[in-house]
Amino acid sequence: MKESADLVISDGLVLTLDENNERFQPGALAIRGSDIVAVGPVETIEARYRATKTLAVPGCVVLPGLVNGHTHAAMTLFRGLADDLPLMEWLQNHIFPAEQKLNPDWVYWGSLLACAEMILSGTTTFCDMYL
Repeated sequence: MKESADLVISDGLVLTLDENNERFQPGALAIRGSDIVAVGPVETIEARYRATKTLAVPGCVVLPGLVNGHTHAAMTLFRGLADDLPLMEWLQNHIFPAEQKLNPDWVYWGSLLACAEMILSGTTTFCDMYL
């Protein structure tokens, strides 16, 4: 009898990024709730799990969520503000004055936008440096 899974993602190149740097092509992973319960060759996963939903991703790479170790999420709102300037000129003449005009609402919306953009690009974890 097969184990249950909510989702099986299969037929892609699965990069585990584990200590052995295992990769499976074609590979698959089984998800139950919010947990990845198995990763391996597609034949092994499909033989072991019965999924409520399946997603075939041939030609795609499946990898763990990316981590952004240093970001200033609220500053997403400043994108395009005075581009291509030397760092100190950019900071002192443009960014620092703009930051002084920020309020909690702007910080909230800038951070929310940054989170949405990170999720869309595969980043699932970040460390914010904004004080």
